[in-house]
Amino acid sequence: MEFRDEHDGLAANPRVVVNLVRDAHQFFKENRIDENYQMMALDLIRRYASQEGLPREPDPFFGAALYMVTRHPWSHPNPLTKIEFASKMRMKESSLEWYTNSISEKLGFMVLHDKNQLPFFVDPDGTIANVVSSVIKASVGEEVVRSIVTGSVVSPNALAERIVDRLCNVVNIVPSAFEQELQSLVQNKIDEESNRLLEQLRGQ
Repeated sequence: MEFRDEHDGLAANPRVVVNLVRDAHQFFKENRIDENYQMMALDLIRRYASQEGLPREPDPFFGAALYMVTRHPWSHPNPLTKIEFASKMRMKESSLEWYTNSISEKLGFMVLHDKNQLPFFVDPDGTIANVVSSVIKASVGEEVVRSIVTGSVVSPNALAERIVDRLCNVVNIVPSAFEQELQSLVQNKIDEESNRLLEQLRGQ
């Protein structure tokens, strides 16, 4: 199979994506990867290739997809470093890192770090991202209408703290180890949602 460089910007046709997924499945089987992780990584591979085209180096690309799904926030604490993972999968750390960054950027993953600065990846289509988005939308909506009827406004920082506490300690959708990192991400999303609602109210 011919593998194009990502920089050509051409998405692969469905038949070629299917072949790539099958190749990745064989790679995971040969490395005796747990089937649940296999399926999650294969879906990531399918999504990326459908959008961005085929990788120049397939094995590090397959490894990067696996690395990301094994480092879901719910896997915390997960002490396996990128160097150890690359060694285990018999690939260069630099190639693993390049594809990890590319997948993360192109598919819009959020990256959270624990106190040891180890990365954990939040899929924009996954449960955590959907719950975070839903809680932020509901909370910002309530604050906007409260400001309309009472004239009082809660600071974005205070609202972010309240939302993060709810996500980490009430809903328990994000491990509390990520509270500090989640704060800035939530605050950015509060700003986006607030601006969207205010423009809507102004009829823009």
